[in-house]
Amino acid sequence: MSKWLVRLKGERFDLEDLPKLFCLSKAKVVEEGGSFYLESSEFNSLTSAKEVRERGRVLINLINGVTKFDRDNFLGISEDAIIRVEDDGKWHGYIFLESSAKIRTNITARLTSIATDGSKKVVTQLSTIESLFEVAQKYNVVADALSLYGDDKWSSYYKAYEIIEGDVGGKIIKNGWSVKSNISRFTQTAQTYRHAGKKYKPPSQPMTLSEARALIKAILSRWISSKT
Repeated sequence: MSKWLVRLKGERFDLEDLPKLFCLSKAKVVEEGGSFYLESSEFNSLTSAKEVRERGRVLINLINGVTKFDRDNFLGISEDAIIRVEDDGKWHGYIFLESSAKIRTNITARLTSIATDGSKKVVTQLSTIESLFEVAQKYNVVADALSLYGDDKWSSYYKAYEIIEGDVGGKIIKNGWSVKSNISRFTQTAQTYRHAGKKYKPPSQPMTLSEARALIKAILSRWISSKT
């Protein structure tokens, strides 16, 4: 049976860990010939490389968010090409250019999965990843917030905050997930970055991006825990 894959690109240091971290039916990363590929049961019903690319990007954004949530030093991955593996083992690659043009090449190879080493560390990481993915698959708002967290930008952190705030009816502080001073400092600083050039006054002690990341991660953690 033929299947679709998404070839991934990113730092080798990050890519090498993904087969151990993602062994889920909806998000499985495998290595073949030194390259890394994303498999997903969600690709099975798709008929074109464009459809696979669009769905693959959604999953990659979620992978980035989940992994950055679990590992602060993860830099992120992106889509490099779409691959269709035929029944006879031949691979057809589709590369999308900025102009939306499409180049098609033929590659002959066979897919082999890399097994996890079974160490205690790997089991722990898989548990974290699986748990986050399970909640994200159940709640679209969680998937959206985690994907935004993976962007590592002020605008994305603020949007993630707005998603959580909207979901809990503005009760982040009441729920004890943060304190008013930190929230005010975050939102005021974020507004100066999101609306550069406009008259938004920064707080007396602007929050750094790393502080914003830590704050949103803490709130995300408590929010996700409340849904499990």
